[in-house]
Amino acid sequence: MQYAGVLIILLVGAVVYVVYRNRMSQEQSHAPEPGKASNVISMEGHRRAKQNAADQLCSSCKKKNGKLIFYAQDDGSVVGLCKDCKAKAKKRDMLPL
Repeated sequence: MQYAGVLIILLVGAVVYVVYRNRMSQEQSHAPEPGKASNVISMEGHRRAKQNAADQLCSSCKKKNGKLIFYAQDDGSVVGLCKDCKAKAKKRDMLPL
């Protein structure tokens, strides 16, 4: 009976050790490289998502357009306008972002 208890304790210890080692290796793989600031974000995911993105809708005319210009409204909200609606933005004195 004592052998079974010792064996169970050793197995539990081995499992804890393996889990600890896996977590430590994952943290090291996600750690920033030396020389890089920790608040730098990689833009690779953003570039891939941007390439796969469908045409966006203009906030004013609701037409699909591949290229929108974003403006800040007076209330602080952001709108994306196509080139056709650019005159509306200038008329309302919206600030381009």
